[in-house]
Amino acid sequence: MGYTPLNALRVFDAVFRHGTFYGAAEELSVTPSAISHQMRHLEEWLGTSLFDRRGKQLKFDSSAVSLAGALRLAFADIDTACQEVRRKNKKQQLTVAVIPSVAICWLIPRLPLFREAHPKIDLKIIYAIFGHETNFEDVDIAIVYAKDKPIVAKMDAVRLLSGASAPVCSQSFVDNHPRLATAEDVAKCNLLHDTDTSGWHAWLGEAYLSESNGLADIIFEDFNLLRAAVLAGQGIALCPTEIIRNDLEAGRLIKLSDRTIDDEYNYFALRRSAPANDPVNIFFDWLSGMVDLT
Repeated sequence: MGYTPLNALRVFDAVFRHGTFYGAAEELSVTPSAISHQMRHLEEWLGTSLFDRRGKQLKFDSSAVSLAGALRLAFADIDTACQEVRRKNKKQQLTVAVIPSVAICWLIPRLPLFREAHPKIDLKIIYAIFGHETNFEDVDIAIVYAKDKPIVAKMDAVRLLSGASAPVCSQSFVDNHPRLATAEDVAKCNLLHDTDTSGWHAWLGEAYLSESNGLADIIFEDFNLLRAAVLAGQGIALCPTEIIRNDLEAGRLIKLSDRTIDDEYNYFALRRSAPANDPVNIFFDWLSGMVDLT
């Protein structure tokens, strides 16, 4: 009898589901005559007819119904097995939305460690801009800056990093300003601001006005612009120490005081609900591990 005509069985499955040769032909992108040829071949191989032709509609006998049911189960099992093989061998992509300061200063320098540990997980890094709404429907993991723990449907949120800020400057600035021991000393220098002047008002208190000598303020709308100015030796800025830890450890920036300001804002990580071994949780666990190392 030769091998089972698998292609003809696939065609029969489509014919049974659609109830017409034309519908099966549309699904399989072939002509109705090609469908008819495959059905004649299958019936010859089986040694029996499978349906009665009544115009365009087909009436299936009990043998055809039984065969169609068995094929549905078999094709479903085959599809499941194939998808599992694809899942194991296909690179998986995660979309990670990150506030720019965390992306540039903290996450990106650490990404090679994740790539080394999980080379088959592709990452798409996008910005989550503070003050702008993020479409969490298109995001697997997000790192945002917020006062309270964000509440987002189908996502879990935990505090990832502290937002507490301390005064920092470059080594060259320290070399040119040897007296930076007190708040009054700091207030006499060029102060760089992130978004507005409230941070320095809080950290310096009365010294902000009494010791500043009328120096003009420089306000940066974006933290990364602020950081670039500090690294260039243009003044002193209040920066979240956990975000700039790499700069501090490398000596690019010098922390002038352990006294911090904390306006109750912190950096939170959100993750889409997923099974334990899903790439979402793999990346999230890795993030948590990076925090533990700092």
